[in-house]
Amino acid sequence: MAHPLFPHDEFPVDVLPFYPEDDHTGDGYDWIRELPVGWHAVGVWGSEGWDLGAWPLQVVAHYDCPLDLTPALAHYVEGDVTVRAFGSREARDAATDEIALSVWQWEENGPALAELPAEDTPAADIPARFRGPYRPAPQPAHP
Repeated sequence: MAHPLFPHDEFPVDVLPFYPEDDHTGDGYDWIRELPVGWHAVGVWGSEGWDLGAWPLQVVAHYDCPLDLTPALAHYVEGDVTVRAFGSREARDAATDEIALSVWQWEENGPALAELPAEDTPAADIPARFRGPYRPAPQPAHP
C-alpha cells in the first residue's frame, strides 16, 4: 500500500519515528548491528542478487513502516548516512535502483559494466533486470 495522497513523493525524514544516523565509531557492520527497530540492511539487489553496496564501506538499509505509509532508505558511506523517506515502496525501491547502479559502476561489483546503462540513468530507464529487490526463484519440493 502506498501513501493515499502522495505515493510518488519524497518526504522529510522527520516523518519517520526513528532513523539511522552518522556513525564514525566503527564500520558498516557495526552500523548494521545498531540499526533501529524496523530497519534492515539490504545485501543484494536486482534479478540475479548482485551485491548492493560495498560492505563494510557502503551499506543500504530499508525501513518498512508498520502502517505501510512511509517506507525509507538509508545509505551508509564510510560513516556518513543519508536517509530518505517516500510515499511508497515503489518510490523507495526506485531510489535504491539508482544507488545500486551508481555503486555497480563505481565499485564494479555487480553486473558486467558493458551491460549497465550510464550511471546517471533515471530509475524508470534502468532495465528491469537491474531493478528491484532480489527474489530468488522458489525451490521445488523434494519428495
